[in-house]
This record gives sequence, structure tokens and C-alpha cells, in this order.
Amino acid sequence: MKGKVYVTSGVGYGTTPLAAFDAAEVQAKIMATNAIRVTSFVPPHWEIVTNNAELEKLSGKGAFLPMAYQYAVSNAERATSALVIGVNENPEHASIIMEHAEVGMHQDKLLVIAKKSIQEVFGFRNWKVKEYVETTASAEPKDGQYVCALVAALYFPDGE
Repeated sequence: MKGKVYVTSGVGYGTTPLAAFDAAEVQAKIMATNAIRVTSFVPPHWEIVTNNAELEKLSGKGAFLPMAYQYAVSNAERATSALVIGVNENPEHASIIMEHAEVGMHQDKLLVIAKKSIQEVFGFRNWKVKEYVETTASAEPKDGQYVCALVAALYFPDGE
């Protein structure tokens, strides 16, 4: 099976944590999706897409979609999240996703943590990283509202 995985991120504000999360989804172009949470792997031969221009249209029908995601929400400190895909040097093997979110941490530190984790788990398998694909979201609360920083990878098998 082949398909595409869309890498996206967004920041949202709301009077409740859930409203801030939903606003972050909208900014990330995740419009009306029932997430089926998945972790860790992008199958071999799947295209990794970092331009989310068509994501709004693809995710707007209330579909059930596999999604790897992470988020942080706060009304007091910076919320930050990062998602990194270690693209496998061998196209016959899967690529690996690491996502991480923290309150009060800068995105550069989260990227370091995610990349270090990818290097370690690739090493467990004797695999090599060809390149990294990454996205981050980070913001401070404002106007007494919650802030949510969301990163996600949405999976669309071919034929969907």
C-alpha cells in the first residue's frame, strides 16, 4: 500500500483547553477529522508532504484518519510541540516519527530531543537516517486565553 503523510502544525487560542486545541487544528488545516491515533512509523514508499495547501480539503469531511500528533496547552507559559520524521536511507524500510510537546520549553530544545530519539531508535534497528522532516508550533498565552501548540502527521492511503 502506498499513500501520503501530511506533516502540519498550528497554534490556537481559546477560553478552554479544548477550544484552544480545536483552533490549533483549524490553523493546521485539520478541519473535521476523527483522529485514529497512531505512532512512530511512515510505511515504505509513502510520500511525505510538508505543504498543507490541500490538507483542508482532504480533512474536512469528518473522516476517520490515522494521525500521529502531540500538543501542549497552557494559560500561564509558552506551549511548544515538535514533530520530526527520520526518513530512512533504505526506501524498503519504514521512516520513524517522533513527536514531543512541553509547556515552558523552546522549540529548538524539543527538536534536539526528537532528533536524538530518532537517532537512537534507528540505531536499535541498524538503520540510517537519510534526512529529517520537521515541524514545530510554539506560542505564549495571550489575552487571558489558553494557547495550544499542535503538531501532526495525517495518513492518507492511496485511493482515499
